Order: sequence, then structure tokens, then C-alpha cells
Amino acid sequence: MNHSVISLSGVQKSFETFRFGPFDLQIEPGVVAAFVGPNGSGKTTLFHMLMNVIEPDRGEIRIFGSEYGQNEVGIKRRIGYVADSTYIEEADSRIQEVASFHRHWFPSWSEAKWTELCDKFELNPKAKVKQLSKGMKRRLAFCLTLAQMPDLLILDEPSSGLDPYIWRFMMNEIQDFMKNGDKTVLIATHTIEEVRRLADYVAFMYNGKLLNYKEKDTLMDEWKALWIETPHAAELRLPGVVESEQGALTRLITRDVVATEQALRASGITALKRQGVELDEILHHMIADSKRGGEASGR
Repeated sequence: MNHSVISLSGVQKSFETFRFGPFDLQIEPGVVAAFVGPNGSGKTTLFHMLMNVIEPDRGEIRIFGSEYGQNEVGIKRRIGYVADSTYIEEADSRIQEVASFHRHWFPSWSEAKWTELCDKFELNPKAKVKQLSKGMKRRLAFCLTLAQMPDLLILDEPSSGLDPYIWRFMMNEIQDFMKNGDKTVLIATHTIEEVRRLADYVAFMYNGKLLNYKEKDTLMDEWKALWIETPHAAELRLPGVVESEQGALTRLITRDVVATEQALRASGITALKRQGVELDEILHHMIADSKRGGEASGR
């Protein structure tokens, strides 16, 4: 029996200038999955399909074990979605009126949580939504979503336009959300610090494709920078190495540090220094390998 919160099998969608997929992914309950990739990689398209805003040309999408055709209202009532842009952006209503709409459509709505969030994120319920700044509108969308008390949060660049003070509140709220049972969060972000703080799994995307989906801690354990004292590293054909940079010492970037260090020892070479590789550098190498048609993604 499939217990995935989200299941995508062979999902494809073609647009005039962009093709998404084929895309296969299973996300289990109780995790935060961060989606990273350059603009245009398909993150928003993926989220639109997960919300049934866009239908795939082929393939199957299941949320909570069901397809949208079986129970769309029931599925969407369990999802909190902060989109890249929403109807809230131009709503000619007061905050309290928008909240009333959400209160009506989401049976799990918590008035206590809504009041708490309005206070914490400095939202005036009597304020006109149209007159809010971009950052205030993002605060509003996030607070409305959390007050729904969903089982699944889908967040598309939720911190865009937020100042560092409010950003910390948002990070804390997401972490608190995950303490309440088998909740699940999907977050698309360009902010590496959000991935560091929140993510259990990282999905790397590029050009409509999933390059890799892996547990963050495993990923960080596998990818390392090594410094060795040899001018001929390229000739060694070391397994896992995706980049070699010559200097006073040779710097190697490897996606499989265990295999690389074993090969070095077999050649009588010891790594003089070992260091972690940042997520943005890992993404850079995955994209470069994807363009070459290789397998550095480690899928």
C-alpha cells in the first residue's frame, strides 16, 4: 500500500517554449522537502500541477493517495498553499473579510491560530489588502494558510519580500508546524539558509527535470571538497570527482567521498583537508552534468 503524501508517476506537460518531465517523485509524510533550481526550472509548474491549477498531458498525480478527479474538494481542504502570486494580491477587501472567506471554506480553520498569527506578523484585520506592500501581502498569505491547520503546506518562495525580522518568525512557524504529527511541507526557495534550517530532503530541478531527490544529511555527507598534494589528479580518474582545480594544492569536488578517498589511498595519496560543499555548488555541478548528459546527480 502506498502511504506517500504525494506521488507523481510519469508526469509530463508541454508548453510552447517549455517541457516539464517526465517526472517521478514520492514524498512521505512528516518531512520538509525543499525544491531548488534556477528560475524557469519548473518548480512553480510542479506546484500548479499539485494544486490541479494545471493538468498534466500524461502521467498520474496522487495527493493523500487519491487523484483529484476522485475528491478535489476534500484534497484541497487539507492543503495550505502559498502561491508565487494569488488573488490576495489585488483583493479589494479588508484582511478580516479575506479571513472570513477562508474560515468558510476550510473546516479545520483555527480562530485562535489566526489571532495569534495576526499579532505576531503585525497584520491589522481592518487594513485594505490592496494597500499592503508586497511583503505584507506575503505575510497575509502565509498566515491565512497556517490558520487553515492543513496537513500539507506547499510554499512557493514564501519569504519573498520579507525583512529578516519577520523571516525568522516564518522559519519558526514552519518548524512549529512540523511538530504537529505527520505534517508535510514542500517549499520552493532560492534561499540556501532556508534549506539548511528546514529541509529533510532536497529536490534539485533544472529545465523541467528532477535531477536528484535525496535526504539532505546524506547529500551533505556524500559531497565533499578534498585537497591533495599532486599535480596530476586528472590522470588518476578518481571515482565521484566532478571538478579538479589546480593550485598550490589540488582541490577536488566529489559526489562520493568514500569512493574517492578509497581510490586515493589505493594510489598512495592522503587527502590533506576535507570540507563540506555548499548546496548551491552542488546544484551547479548537477546542472552542468545534466547538460553533458551524465550521472553526477547520483539518482
